[in-house]
Amino acid sequence: MEFVLYLLLYLFLIMLILIAAIIFIPVVYSVQGEKEEYYFLLVKISWLFSLINLIAIKKENKKIEFFLKIFGFRINLIDFRKVQKQQKKKEIKKTEQKKQITKKPLNRYFNFFQHSFMSQTLRLIRRIFRHIKPKVNRLYLIYGFEDPADTGILTGIFYLLFPNSSYSNIIKMQPVFVEEIIEGEISIKGRIIIAFLLCYFIQFYFAKGVRQTIREIRNK
Repeated sequence: MEFVLYLLLYLFLIMLILIAAIIFIPVVYSVQGEKEEYYFLLVKISWLFSLINLIAIKKENKKIEFFLKIFGFRINLIDFRKVQKQQKKKEIKKTEQKKQITKKPLNRYFNFFQHSFMSQTLRLIRRIFRHIKPKVNRLYLIYGFEDPADTGILTGIFYLLFPNSSYSNIIKMQPVFVEEIIEGEISIKGRIIIAFLLCYFIQFYFAKGVRQTIREIRNK
């Protein structure tokens, strides 16, 4: 009996350590890419001090490689041809379901626009964005779309994200309004600590007016 109690205690401690590791050890992400004469893109998500890595690589004229690396061992994850077929099937099902589903009254969602709920939602989005915002090592981009308005919209978004980019040698963005073009180089890195995000969501849920709004929407 004593042995069983010790075993349960050790298992409980191991579970606590694993949970602490999951929520407190940062998840590090990075994006590297280049498009000039040829292009490549590397997206990497690392955890547990890079012992566990999720990697996606796309090189010109080659298929996307998507794999998991655990302690140096590689595990291929997705056959993208199968994924495309599954997506097509899902799209067909969705179109059929849309024809059958009757429209729900819009007033069900009006509670989302209450001042207290909206202000807390915007605060949550700002806090999450500040936490996950990447550090830019290099961002050089020449871009233009068929519609100049789309180029202008993207330019506005860039300057909202990087307001001091005009005075930076690291971030350079050059919009082109007369032709369709995408060229450049990107190297960014950031980290996400799940404990911080959990804290933000808990504070959001218990903020004034949020729980009441969610209950009202559920009951309608």
